[in-house]
Amino acid sequence: MAEGYTDIMAAAAAAAGLEPPAIVAPTDHWVELNGINFHYLDWGNEHLPHVVLLHGGSLTAHTWDMAALLLRDSYHLVALDQRGHGDTGWTPEDQLDEDNSDLMLEDTRQFIEHLGYDRLALVGMSMGGMNTIRYAARHPERLDAIGIVDVAPETMREGALEMEAFREATETLRAFEDFLDRAIQFMPHRAPEHLRYSLTHSLKQVPDGFTWKQDHRPRAGMEMGDEERDADRSERADALWADIRALASPTLLFRGADSKILSQGAAERAAEAMRDGRMVVIPAATHNVHSDNPKDFARELDAFLSEVLP
Repeated sequence: MAEGYTDIMAAAAAAAGLEPPAIVAPTDHWVELNGINFHYLDWGNEHLPHVVLLHGGSLTAHTWDMAALLLRDSYHLVALDQRGHGDTGWTPEDQLDEDNSDLMLEDTRQFIEHLGYDRLALVGMSMGGMNTIRYAARHPERLDAIGIVDVAPETMREGALEMEAFREATETLRAFEDFLDRAIQFMPHRAPEHLRYSLTHSLKQVPDGFTWKQDHRPRAGMEMGDEERDADRSERADALWADIRALASPTLLFRGADSKILSQGAAERAAEAMRDGRMVVIPAATHNVHSDNPKDFARELDAFLSEVLP
């Protein structure tokens, strides 16, 4: 970790109103899987129950950091930078025509095999939540518990379009502070020092300034017309409903009270479709539930895992 890492982490935790037992940085690890060099964070305490964390789109493994500070004394947390995000490599050219969700499903399978845990809890947010659902439906024998953060087969386009517009407007900016100013405007509910910490891990320097640590190259399906794209979304939603109904482990679905991605009704329908599902609404949180309100997120996840883990 870079010098001063724990200092900015401590400042972010204080700005978020957190009082973690200690400010401890995770360790960085890399592994070659599915044709890509993957980066992941390990928060230590390997003797504790294993919890693997999958971030959302445009985010990185560090998105879990504030919640991890509150949970690391009770669980062994491992957070993956998924393909094309953070410090993990980008999809090779010869895979760009393949379905990205299928590639990520295989990434998840290989990563969990690499970790070698007999049993674990898997928690995913948004994009990572869909990867969690798909993996869990196919490999129930590996999981003792599932956490899904602010995603379900039914989602609202409003929030997705807003986030995409923000990303496109900030593709490359001259200075880090320019990104911070835009982030403060887009997420006024988050403390500036918390946003500064998040951006430290989400941006990289390029000749023109700074840009996101994310692969935005065109992918298979992006050339579809509106009608074809709507049919594709419907087909994917149907498949995800089937996976939701197949989840065999106790599952907790988180919804941000102010989410523009997951409605209350859609969250309730998803939880009801699960064999052993429950739902919790986290106050003072938008789509990024675990970052907007890490204290309540960590408390609810801990209560759930304490109840269902063997």
